[in-house]
Amino acid sequence: MLASGVCPNAYTYAVLIRGLVGDGKFLKDAKKYVLEMLEKGMRPNAETYVAVFEGLVREEKMDEAVKLLEEMKGKGFVPDEKAVKEVLSNKRGHDFRTVISILFGK
Repeated sequence: MLASGVCPNAYTYAVLIRGLVGDGKFLKDAKKYVLEMLEKGMRPNAETYVAVFEGLVREEKMDEAVKLLEEMKGKGFVPDEKAVKEVLSNKRGHDFRTVISILFGK
């Protein structure tokens, strides 16, 4: 896209990020693109940022998740609790509780 002079929009980033979190090897890239979105003034939707945090929790990288949240907040990000709970509505268990704990300190 960039080689063709086309800049990615929020939708493009979201698709890319959600694809990357499917494999733990690419979580670093997913984190990079979430931060890049924020730097460009785009706000990732709850589905997108929750996917990154779920991937980090799945890989047992809670410290990285906390650090990512701090970096995101430093760029003006505020997680939306209602939207996060909606995204996670069909999930329960350790991963669900851990993502909620990281994002909202609960």
